[in-house]
Amino acid sequence: MGGRKAQIIVINNGPQRQHVNRENVEFIQGDNRCFEFSGWEAGKQYIEKHYCLKSDDTFCFVNDTFDKNHYFSWLTVLLYHRKLKQAVKQYQGFILGRVDTRNIEYKVDHLPFTEWVSSYFFIVDYTAYQALVFTNPRLTDAVREVTDESINFDSSVVDSAMQEHINGWLRPEGKGWYRAHTSNNEVIKNKSIAILHEKYLTATLKAKEIALIHVYRGRFGRLVRKFDKRIQDYRIAIRG
Repeated sequence: MGGRKAQIIVINNGPQRQHVNRENVEFIQGDNRCFEFSGWEAGKQYIEKHYCLKSDDTFCFVNDTFDKNHYFSWLTVLLYHRKLKQAVKQYQGFILGRVDTRNIEYKVDHLPFTEWVSSYFFIVDYTAYQALVFTNPRLTDAVREVTDESINFDSSVVDSAMQEHINGWLRPEGKGWYRAHTSNNEVIKNKSIAILHEKYLTATLKAKEIALIHVYRGRFGRLVRKFDKRIQDYRIAIRG
């Protein structure tokens, strides 16, 4: 953060109590109404209340799938560090992370987008931090019904393209991406809400002309991503 020592805020969304005896690590209580997004919202409010922020501060947000579902090699650390230094010089208002792009326009709560930042790990500068919107109750209410075959949405909030996208991930024919883990309808509903909030986070930033920076763009970035994926695939295979 601007050459200063990083402060780590851990948001606990569950009932368990945690403590680490390190001066730069704080635990605060969040809530799970919108999963990590409401947790991050609580963290943002806490930071603004207890810290004097500066225009050269940067902020890293990480959710609880960061280590479980992803592998970060020292090459990835180097890549993020290099991309962050470049972004600070080039932009006033950026979000840095893994950017997914599609050749189709989606809309969530009337905001259009064709790309989004994966929310498991991303970095923003002070300008983008001020523009972050983590939760939207319309998105929570937009998931109307979940069955074993499909997820039904409020079409005034989630357009047909995004409905198809989420169903393709969570309720496809046969064994889909998330069905490999669970078919529980309540879990699928919660995952749908989380996906909507992930897309909304990026859409609100794009509407405010915040730059999206894909950390893996370029030849070196693609090689690093391929290397990390192979390590992660190996870790998954070892687990079982």
